[in-house]
Amino acid sequence: MKAVLRVARAAVRRRRVQSLVIGTVVLLTSGTMVLGIGLLVASNGPFDRAFASQSGAHAAASFDAATVTGADLAATAQRPGVTAAAGPFDATQAQLLDGGRALPPGTLVGRAEADTAVDKLDVSDGRWLTGPGQIVLSGDLKAEGPGAPGVGDRLTVDVPGQPSLEIVGFADSITGTANAWVSPEQTDVLRAQGVPVSRQMLYRFASAGTEEAVTASLDTATAALKDGALTGSTSYLAAKLRLDSNIKVMVPFVVAFAVLGLAMSVLIVVNVVAGAVVAGFQVIGVQKTLGFTPAQVVGVYTGQILAVCVPACLVGVALGHLLALPVLAQAADGYGVAGAATVPPWVDALVLLALPAIVGLAAVATATRAGRLSAVQAITVGRAPRAGRGFRVRRALAATGLPRPVSFGLGTPFARPARAAVTVIAVLLGATTVVFATGLATSLTRVADGFNRISAIDIDVNLMRAIGPGGGQVAGPPRSGPAPDPATVRAAIDAQAGTARVVGMAQTDVGLAGSTDPLQVRAYDGDASWTGYPILAGRWYSGADEVVAGSRMLRLTGAKVGDYLTLTTDQGQRRVHLVGEVFSNAGEPMIIMSTAGLTGLVENVAPDHFEVALTDGTDPRAYAEALNTAFGGDAARASVTAEEQENEAVAIMIGLITLLTVLLSAVAALGVFNTVVLNTRERVHEIGVLKSIGMTPRQVRAMVVTSMAAVGLLGGALAVPLGYGLHRWVLPVMGEAAGTGLPDSVLAVYGPAELVALGAAGMALAVLGALVPAGWAARTRPATALRAE
Repeated sequence: MKAVLRVARAAVRRRRVQSLVIGTVVLLTSGTMVLGIGLLVASNGPFDRAFASQSGAHAAASFDAATVTGADLAATAQRPGVTAAAGPFDATQAQLLDGGRALPPGTLVGRAEADTAVDKLDVSDGRWLTGPGQIVLSGDLKAEGPGAPGVGDRLTVDVPGQPSLEIVGFADSITGTANAWVSPEQTDVLRAQGVPVSRQMLYRFASAGTEEAVTASLDTATAALKDGALTGSTSYLAAKLRLDSNIKVMVPFVVAFAVLGLAMSVLIVVNVVAGAVVAGFQVIGVQKTLGFTPAQVVGVYTGQILAVCVPACLVGVALGHLLALPVLAQAADGYGVAGAATVPPWVDALVLLALPAIVGLAAVATATRAGRLSAVQAITVGRAPRAGRGFRVRRALAATGLPRPVSFGLGTPFARPARAAVTVIAVLLGATTVVFATGLATSLTRVADGFNRISAIDIDVNLMRAIGPGGGQVAGPPRSGPAPDPATVRAAIDAQAGTARVVGMAQTDVGLAGSTDPLQVRAYDGDASWTGYPILAGRWYSGADEVVAGSRMLRLTGAKVGDYLTLTTDQGQRRVHLVGEVFSNAGEPMIIMSTAGLTGLVENVAPDHFEVALTDGTDPRAYAEALNTAFGGDAARASVTAEEQENEAVAIMIGLITLLTVLLSAVAALGVFNTVVLNTRERVHEIGVLKSIGMTPRQVRAMVVTSMAAVGLLGGALAVPLGYGLHRWVLPVMGEAAGTGLPDSVLAVYGPAELVALGAAGMALAVLGALVPAGWAARTRPATALRAE
């Protein structure tokens, strides 16, 4: 064993170039693997652990209190497929007031206990309530800093009578079943006059692995109730999506990069070991003459690979942590459970064990040839290719009339067909990475543009303060002076030269029966079909009782196109028909509708924004400056949409894609580099002869670089369909992880010219990898080359 280790260490020192190649490749691959597995774990493990420990609800259902009784709902707990249930709990939608500051509106539930069979609440601060006059807030409403509500403070519920409640604690529901909890005896809140009242049931089902399974189980549980009794529901999968989508959306492409990197690592190790065996035939013969067994010979080559691989893997794991931690840190607050912002130790252990094992097995399989050689064979055989290998091809190339350096170079891969095939695959994987990454970055850029509707909306006009006290509208920064008049602002826009289209938009929040989260509403006061929301399913709304929804709203609420939704506020409720799904940038549930549809729900629906499209040839920046001058004062501000909108998540992903592409392209180039080094060392005598008969250094360089041209061309041509298919598979998976559908414009990013140009990436990688060893060969003196052989 000592002799094997000694020879392996000497081989590492002697073959420094190959050792550097393997070390770099393994380092980059292990770092990518840690990043990919770490993101995969972070997107699943924390939520699953918290959901199990808190007996989270598979479904939280809202029922019309006027249609069903508590006994009717309690009976649903005995229906087939229901494994556990909690409720019924009285619930209502209400606004909480902290002095003069309004907290986000949400669902208040009457609940006597925190530790129920379903949805056990984790009281993170203070205690659970013991009777009327007390309230426990969701942890989402807990804030820091002066003026933030805390235990012991009092809140006012904005319902008739304005009851005042003491905050006694903060609690967390893993599936967000309520925004606050009060005593079931708090009837002045739960059954306030004129305020819609509902009843909530929480279920766990035997079958709940998918959204369809949850829906089917809920349908079975409520089948005996009257039609219309169920007004809405949300599933745990929506809560999971909300919490982990920022990380989970990155998992598909990072894992794809990790697999590509691992495959290239194995191929390059196979190539290095095969080349080392060929170059070391005489050394192998001497070792066997001295008594080395076949297993010991194999151990020498495997040992020299592992001696480089293990330290490089350790450094790569540390690199993976550096790449992963900034992304994983975003999950800590969202999950509220320990470990969400770190890569688990078992991931490090897995990579440290698996990658050296895979690389070691590749080395053993390749080095077995050396172990089978007899001492006489090993000493007598040369390291150059056998005579006649690829002879016909090289002779045919010489007869084509091509310059001799080019014909010699093109024929070189046929002398070592197995090595050439491995190199083609390495180039193929590297070029596939480039094709895939280019398409992915283009798609993400189009996603950002589509989210911000840059192609449709040129100018956004923002009124600088809320229009009125009713309706909870969101507008620009407050200002002193009277409220701006939307009609005056609209008239100034219409009068401005270059205006093609304009529509006003009011933003507000309403409640959605069955959901604890406020529902964002974008209400337009005119035709808004041109405002740049791509239709993914269904159609655009056409009346006051029709709405379209963003994809994320459908995923987070479980609603489907064709469903009827019940919108609620403290002023009333309205039933609307969901007729379409659109591509939008809403991070939370959002619907788009006519301002007429808000009648009876909010007091004021005057626009707080105007969206403007310009005529062809109009300069958006000059238009915005002229419009701001026309407004005068600070009543409204016009801005260029393309300059104002940003998407940080997309920017982070594009940066990560660029980094991984550069790393894996470097790995592919190193694979080519290694192949050319092996080829030039084997053919050093031939190079010496060619130089002796007049081949110039420039011609030698051209010959070596050309030897990889066919390899790069073939690898690049094969990479185009592979990268195209990988893009078409990964991007929809990313969209599903983000909770959104994708329009065709985001998927169709490759044109014929782009595909041809991307196919040339294989040639570029091959030439890049061949340049340095080609320079070495060009500088070799004939006498030195002939003596070396």
